[in-house]
Amino acid sequence: MKGLSLLLFCAYSLTLVCPGWGKVPTTAKIVFSSFRDDNMEVYIMNPDGTEQVNLTRNRAADLDAVWSPTGEHILFVSDRVRDRDLYLMEPDGSNVRRVFRKVAHREHPTWSPDGKQIAYQRFEADESWIYTAKIDGTHEEKIVFGHAPAWSPDGKEIAFVTGKAGHTRIWLFNLQTRRQKRLLPEDAIPWMWTPAWSPSGEQLAFAWLNHFPFIGFVHRQTIYIVNRDGTGVKKIVDETGNRTDTPVWSPNGDILLYQQRPENNRAQIFKIALGGGDPIQLTHINWNVPSDWFDPAFALPVSPRPQLLTTTWGELKWE
Repeated sequence: MKGLSLLLFCAYSLTLVCPGWGKVPTTAKIVFSSFRDDNMEVYIMNPDGTEQVNLTRNRAADLDAVWSPTGEHILFVSDRVRDRDLYLMEPDGSNVRRVFRKVAHREHPTWSPDGKQIAYQRFEADESWIYTAKIDGTHEEKIVFGHAPAWSPDGKEIAFVTGKAGHTRIWLFNLQTRRQKRLLPEDAIPWMWTPAWSPSGEQLAFAWLNHFPFIGFVHRQTIYIVNRDGTGVKKIVDETGNRTDTPVWSPNGDILLYQQRPENNRAQIFKIALGGGDPIQLTHINWNVPSDWFDPAFALPVSPRPQLLTTTWGELKWE
């Protein structure tokens, strides 16, 4: 009897320490940001655009959400305490907590493929730097000047953007050699944004305004893919529509999500099959931005990692 009581006590304690276990989605889900509730919130939906659910329901601005490789957690940006910073929550929006003890302006997070680290951009004196840290908020390290990091699926490189509007390029930073290289040749028109790795790590998608001069052509910014070595540049979304950006790969690498601004200038989320076909609009209300796509069929196996769940600082979500 004592053994049974001890077992039940341990199980109960485990649910208190690890409340997110068992909440991994059983079907594919897209996480995105939407301004439909008079402020930016993190939403979730099915790949066909159905069942759009608000996860954050908070008066702060919540955005830039990304799935952990196992699907156990969602990392996102919020300005709940003085400045934008990084927060974790469960896939159903519960158990919200801040990643770092000390608040700083951190944005655009990306997970390492093993789920143990994150990279993000951090603003210091109006300059943006790429940092890495452990997911428990320790071992924060500045690595390179830039913004919009994306961690490669093999864990070896981080793609990022440098420069300001009119002169932005995508670079690859090698985490082992600490060296960086341009993704495209130096003579390529420098108006590139939001790199995103394919699930295989062989290609990147990005937004590019491949026209010069830029004046009068900004609406023609669209989505391209390119091989990891900078070859094989291919336009994915036709330029006849309005400006597109923020590409997101499907977990099996055959579809891209992206944001496009229709005639009313309220950005919506579309998806397009890389094998051909017309784009499909997934959202229709106010302003929406795609963030990440999770599918348990392609996920890293779930394993107990208590260090992800023992952070106690920060404020809990308030309705």
